[in-house]
Amino acid sequence: MYHQHFLSATGTDLGPLDSGERVLWRGRCAVAEYAFDEASSLPRWTLPEETDVIVTDRRVRYVHLADGTQSSGELFWLWPQHLRVQPGNRESGRNATVTQIQLVCVGPAGTHPALIFAGGDLATVGDADRLANLLRKTIAHFRVENANLIGVPAPQVRMLSRLAIGPEFSNFQGGEGQTVTVLGSVPVPAPELPEPEPEPVHLDDAPVSAPRAYADRPGREADALRAEEAMRAERDSRSAEPDLASRAASLAARVANLVSEAPDGGQTNLSAYLDGDYRSGR
Repeated sequence: MYHQHFLSATGTDLGPLDSGERVLWRGRCAVAEYAFDEASSLPRWTLPEETDVIVTDRRVRYVHLADGTQSSGELFWLWPQHLRVQPGNRESGRNATVTQIQLVCVGPAGTHPALIFAGGDLATVGDADRLANLLRKTIAHFRVENANLIGVPAPQVRMLSRLAIGPEFSNFQGGEGQTVTVLGSVPVPAPELPEPEPEPVHLDDAPVSAPRAYADRPGREADALRAEEAMRAERDSRSAEPDLASRAASLAARVANLVSEAPDGGQTNLSAYLDGDYRSGR
């Protein structure tokens, strides 16, 4: 499950606008992302009414700075499939709802993430209608002008051309709202997810310190496999030839005894003793 599509990592600077990109509207309002495919879903994230919003001929961008922390994001005109104005109701107090502009997109795996604008400079239904009319025309013009790049077929281009002219949004407080479907939308790409942490290596009967077990270095997994194979081979050899392990242990004890008793530390006859002992098979 992806949790957000239209908000960048905290502190990300989106940088300047592209060369030739035109600003069509600038204001402040609350911004949020919802999952329209999930009934009664809570917002995935929200930004307050002080958020700076810029509408250009290519996208909408928003930035909010508070306590030295910047939150920002954007939505390109490739993505919206539906544009809706949802007027607020006539209630007051806790039952009151605010007027919203909703840009609903098609996301990965059949999801429908939506970007919502409300409050601030969109306090009235008339404010929302005017901005929604601008968004409808801008998205339609963008897709007509880039039809070949996006892959919009000719019949849809003609319908988009008519959509750039009308119909106008015209809503009222407490009304049902209006929705326009914008043809030629491109699915929103899935957000990049962080790479999973590497699994720790567990070696049977091998005392490996924590730093070496979790060290992220080239060839770590191959070394671990080779170490495990070597330990298995050692156990197999001891099971297959127990007398060999016994002779090796006995030899080590006899060499240590010889070295401790010899006047010169055992250096004179040590090599000869070892050669003779291994050749005799004792």
